[in-house]
Amino acid sequence: MALLNGFLLAIGLAFESFVVAMANGLHNANFGLKKAVRIALLFAVCHAVALAVGYLLIKTVAQSVQKIDGWLAWVAAVVLVLLGVKMIAEGVRCAKGNDEKPARTNTEFLVQSAVASFDAFASGLTMASYDVWFVLFTAVIVCAVIMPFYVVGFWAGKKCGTRFGKYSALLGGLVFIGLAVEVIVGAL
Repeated sequence: MALLNGFLLAIGLAFESFVVAMANGLHNANFGLKKAVRIALLFAVCHAVALAVGYLLIKTVAQSVQKIDGWLAWVAAVVLVLLGVKMIAEGVRCAKGNDEKPARTNTEFLVQSAVASFDAFASGLTMASYDVWFVLFTAVIVCAVIMPFYVVGFWAGKKCGTRFGKYSALLGGLVFIGLAVEVIVGAL
């Protein structure tokens, strides 16, 4: 079950990276595979680190204040639903043609990957009841899933444009909402 949860979380996080990668591929069509892989690695590492930092922060708080432990599943579910709704809204916005232009410099790619990894940080906040090995394992899965999603998204952006980006964001949002339902069912 831990493998499935980690993989589903990674898929949810990877869809946002996929959408960003498609936009980056569209607007940076002169980049080759090597550059796309470096940017994918940046996104993957930022997501894994953000997940771990979120986990460490909430774990510290949970150990300090034992009374909040019973509420953590509900907090986790709310965070996951909010992430899901946010991604669905981004998909709808993208479908209407209101998506922003992607960053074009290395510094902008760094800022973009840090901002995109906020979802991973928020997801880490939902993991207080897990042990550190599960979170590290999940962080590795997140890296392993985001890398190919980003590279494929970048390539697709170069070849096809952002025509399908809205569907990726919608699917990623539904995955997060599904994870929220799983957290609530597991807490009952």
